[in-house]
Amino acid sequence: MLSFNVREERLVVISDLHIGNPASACREDLLRFMDEACEAGYSLCINGDGFDIMQTSFLRLSRELPDVFAAIRRFGRKGLRVYYVVGNHDIPLESFLNNWGDLIFLPFLNLSSGAARIRIEHGYLYDPFFVKWPRTYEALTHAAGTVLSVFPRAYRAWILYERVKNRRHRGADGLAGEPPAFGAAARAILERGFDAVIFGHTHHPGVVSFPEGGRYINTGSFMLGPDFAVIEHGEARLERWSSGLWDARTAA
Repeated sequence: MLSFNVREERLVVISDLHIGNPASACREDLLRFMDEACEAGYSLCINGDGFDIMQTSFLRLSRELPDVFAAIRRFGRKGLRVYYVVGNHDIPLESFLNNWGDLIFLPFLNLSSGAARIRIEHGYLYDPFFVKWPRTYEALTHAAGTVLSVFPRAYRAWILYERVKNRRHRGADGLAGEPPAFGAAARAILERGFDAVIFGHTHHPGVVSFPEGGRYINTGSFMLGPDFAVIEHGEARLERWSSGLWDARTAA
């Protein structure tokens, strides 16, 4: 039976890999990251938009996925788990909500670690544009895929535009580049008894610590930069990966 409530003492969280997307060139870094995390004994959560079904072709995905699935199987052989929280670019994967070999598909994850409870969710359900105009959002997403196939660097320009457009929203409740709805949603989830909330979706990494307690972490987009959340015995923090990160920690 599928359970959204799990316990992991050591887990890393990445999001928005967009494998298959013309703008994504993170596959080699992703494979190294996964191998190092596995060797260091961490389970893994891909928090949405890992496989970009909305903006790619089956042919492109079929070329890029075999190595990723091989890396996922290595976690299983070491007794570690890989969780996949479904995002808006991979909504068709909701049909696979259950264990799929070494991959566990979920709509969200309620994680217990140490004495902490942590909510991991992609976050697209809190996007005001997606909620108000879902059909328009989907149509524009498909159209953007066509643009990116010709101008793959256009997405980085869009991220910079969002940081400028939403800069007035930055404050105690939000991150640079995000609409305030994400910080408000994180705060509402924390009020339900969680100690931390981890979203992806916006592609804007950062951390907000609320005055009344609890933290909101956004892991940004591994497609744009190797940011990730690491959870160890209940402590959740945002880090940036570089090859050999865990080897350096072990040596220290």
